[in-house]
This record gives sequence, C-alpha cells and structure tokens, in this order.
Amino acid sequence: MFKITKTICVLLLLFACSSKKSEESRSGIKEISMEVNFSNSIDYFIDTTFIPLEFCENCVIGDITKVLKVEDGFIISDRDITNQVFKFGNEGKFKFKIGEKGEGLGNYVLPFDISLVPETENIAILDQNQQKILFFSLEDGSFIEELPINFQAKSIQFLSPNKVAVHFDGQFSGNERDYLGGILDLKKGEFLVKGVLDFSKTDQNRTAGDFYFSGKELLFSKSLNDTVYSVSENKFSPKYYVDFGKKKVSNEIKILPLMDMRMRMMQELPYYHNGNFIENDKFLFFLWWGEDEFENLAFYNKENNNLDLLKGRELTIKRPFYMDNEYLYSFLMNADYESMNSEPFFGLSQNQVIQKVKLN
Repeated sequence: MFKITKTICVLLLLFACSSKKSEESRSGIKEISMEVNFSNSIDYFIDTTFIPLEFCENCVIGDITKVLKVEDGFIISDRDITNQVFKFGNEGKFKFKIGEKGEGLGNYVLPFDISLVPETENIAILDQNQQKILFFSLEDGSFIEELPINFQAKSIQFLSPNKVAVHFDGQFSGNERDYLGGILDLKKGEFLVKGVLDFSKTDQNRTAGDFYFSGKELLFSKSLNDTVYSVSENKFSPKYYVDFGKKKVSNEIKILPLMDMRMRMMQELPYYHNGNFIENDKFLFFLWWGEDEFENLAFYNKENNNLDLLKGRELTIKRPFYMDNEYLYSFLMNADYESMNSEPFFGLSQNQVIQKVKLN
C-alpha cells in the first residue's frame, strides 16, 4: 500500500510540474481568445483607395503570390503562373521586371519567395529549383550576385545584409516534430539558431502563414500552429497565442498521416488562423478560418485588449501585406475576384488591384 501511495504521489508531483512547466512556457505571451461574437459594425476604416496595377505586354501578372511595400511602390511576385517578379509605382504604373526567368547565372526558374535586404537597395529572390538566392537592384531590377544554398526552404526574410530567417521545407510524411525555422549567417555559412518545433507535414495545409514585416518587427506564423513568433537575429520568440479553445487543431490531428490529417480536418472542421499577422503600434491584424467558406478577419486592439471579428464574405480585404500607423495595404487574387458579388469588380482580363485603406 505504501509503495502504491508513494507512486501516486510521485505521479501527481510530475503532473503538477508538467502543468507548471506548460504554464511557464506561455509566460510573457499575449493570449488572444477567439471565443467572442462577430462584430456587427466596425470603425477601423475611414476610406479605401483602389490602385489598379497597369496592364501591358511586359507586365502581365498571372496571379499575385506576394507583395512587398517599398517607398516608391510595390514589388509583385507571381510564383504560380508567369514565374516572374515585377516592380510597380505607388500609383500602379509598371516600372520594370526584376531579373529574368530561366536557368543559369543571374536567372531564376521559380521565384519561390522574395525579401527586401535591410540597409541596402536590393531585393533577394529565393530559387529553390536551382538552390540559390539571387540579389537584384531595386533601382532598375538588374542582377547583382547569387549565393548557392544547401537546404530546402519554403520562404526567407532578411534580417540584415548577412543574416536571413528561413522557413524550412520539411519532410511531410514523418510523424515526429522538427525545427521549422532558422537564422542563417551568410558569412559563416551556418545556422545560428533553430526554432518553431512542430509537425512539418502541417505545411501542406496551404495558408498564408509565414513571415510578415510592417516596419515594426518581423512576425512568423506557422500553418496550423496557434503561436505567433517575433523573429530577431538571435531567436524566434513566442509573442502571441491565438486561443481557439476546443475548436483548435489538436496535436491528435497533427500527428496523423497526411491524408488522414486532412480527412479528420474535413470531418471536424477545426478553427485555425490563416496567417497575415501584421501589426502597427495599436493593432494586430490576421485572417482565420471558422465555419464559413470564406476567410474571416480579426482586428486586435492592443491598447484596450479588444478583439473584433469580421466576416470575410462582407469585406474585400483578403490579402493584407503591409500596415503602418496610417494605412493598411492588401491585394486581391483571381480567386477573390471570382467570389466577389459586389462592386468594385475589375474583371480577370487585367492585372490585379492593390487596396489602400486609411485607418481610423
């Protein structure tokens, strides 16, 4: 009897320590509870300006994969159709292509991801097919240099001219967790930091979760992972936890084989974020999936700890990519046009449109 009682006490102690450790692991993280009702009205937006991107023979965009805001315009990447990168001015006028599609020195086969390079006037393009990162001038799109890489990456974000944050492209069939983010030192040619431990196969769920930078700090959101990380040159630091309660994607679902995981999600329809975590001094903005067939939007007011949930079917803001303290920028993809039942409708025969929304 004594041995049984002692064993139970040890188990209880271990459980208590485990629970305490779990609580401590979230210390310092801002938890955002999603268990609130949808907002009937909002007062975040004062005015919206639509910026149609010029349509010409040399600037046809098949579809937008990513947009970067620069001082004099926008960098547009089309990874899925034309496989090219373009620069447009603030009013939507086409300026030039960045680099050329093709094999060999100075060319990219597929612009897997793009990133501005801090402290320079350069842009970096990740070409996973040829396993290299290419650098081009933002002034005229000319080629500067390229660096070979020996790792698989889904996306990159330069933190300084010599350090780059990497979202690894993992092996999707495994049932074990792995580090999915790292900080690469280009001079040393090695990863200084690795972080974001999760099941790599969850990356097969195509969400917009990834690196987002709005001039404040770099945020990283992982598909089907409710923790949002702040990224520095030294580490991935948990910053926000989006709490979906009982509707979250559990580890019980994540650990399943890929096809079983997808089937289970189709059956249970759990809630999860869809990335686009961008913020300014006052707000945090992100997208999420619930019971509706459209992505929903969330505005978190950091000053008063207030969360407004907005139904995505009622708004045209679908793909936010930049936000400062005055404006929120987003873009529309072809799929967004097809689902729009109200004006403005710009059609599919021309290039896409950038939305510039003034914040209240």
